Amino acid sequence: MPGIIDRLLLLVCCSILHGNSQNDMATVAVTLAAITICALNGFFHSRPLLATSTVFYTLAGLFWPPFCSYLPLVYYDTLAEMRPPGPGRWFITTAAGALLICFLSNPVNKSLMIAALMAVSFLLADRTRAVEQAKEEARQLRDDSHEMSLLYKEKNRELIAKQDYEIRLATLNERGRIAREIHDHVGHLLSRSILQVGAFMAINRSKEVRQNLATIRGTLSEAMNRIRSSVHDLHDETLDFQTRVETLVNGFTFCSLHLQYRLENEPEQDISYCFLAVIKEGLNNIVRHSNATRVTLSLLEHPTLYQLVLQDNGAPPAGGEPGKGLGLRSIAHRVSALEGQLVIEQAGGYRLFISIPKRRAGHESASC
Repeated sequence: MPGIIDRLLLLVCCSILHGNSQNDMATVAVTLAAITICALNGFFHSRPLLATSTVFYTLAGLFWPPFCSYLPLVYYDTLAEMRPPGPGRWFITTAAGALLICFLSNPVNKSLMIAALMAVSFLLADRTRAVEQAKEEARQLRDDSHEMSLLYKEKNRELIAKQDYEIRLATLNERGRIAREIHDHVGHLLSRSILQVGAFMAINRSKEVRQNLATIRGTLSEAMNRIRSSVHDLHDETLDFQTRVETLVNGFTFCSLHLQYRLENEPEQDISYCFLAVIKEGLNNIVRHSNATRVTLSLLEHPTLYQLVLQDNGAPPAGGEPGKGLGLRSIAHRVSALEGQLVIEQAGGYRLFISIPKRRAGHESASC
């Protein structure tokens, strides 16, 4: 927009400077030629077009002096190129030649006015170019700032998610440790107390004492059963399936691993243990026997079954056959024990496909 205003201002000044001409047709021709050249240069921003049009217009002024009146308008885009980093030497020479032709073809006072107007044209072009450059830098700075803001937000979300994951994992590990401590210490003490009470009952012949000892042994047995139940419940809570899967994925550094976790409900405990064992064995086989560069692990839930798909893009070992390794036989045994199906393929890589049916009514009703 500032460039258009500059051109209109120069057009008015050049028209006033040319106003003494008595030939209306010549005035119209000169004005249209200057406006056309100025418009083409302002639209295309082509240096070859700019150089060619200004040279021809300057030479026309040598043969027809009225053309010199609109030199400031024609040279507006040319003068803008004189500012670094533009090729200033060529355009300075062209502008100097135009002024020389102007002084040779027109009176001195008019030539001085044209030279002054060309100086004004240069100042306007320089100012407009500086303004546009400042706007472009401000726009680029705004875009960079917005991009950095989005990047920081994304990094912040990742850090929060990782922090929550670490807290959850630490909590689960602490629960597991407490369960083991209770099982190893308190449970053993209670078991020893029950055995000691039984020994006292065996060597004591007093009926009344034996009844009291039986009551104590019953109380200890009930306490033992409750502690055992609480320990098992606490241990089961430590098996957060998604967290364990993500821990295995994060610990796999052999190559790129992409996880697709699409389970709405956590699988039953035996299925969870089976899937975790399969994932560990599958990833270990990839590290030991594969030259894969990308691995995909998919955990999917359907209305009646769970699916696990582990696939890599590596070539199988020479002479290897699907399902012949000890680890793969162990996987097959685990899957068959849960009435599941195992398919092993070697098409474009190694692929384990496992499907295990749901058995808990709560999962089936939730899926329906």
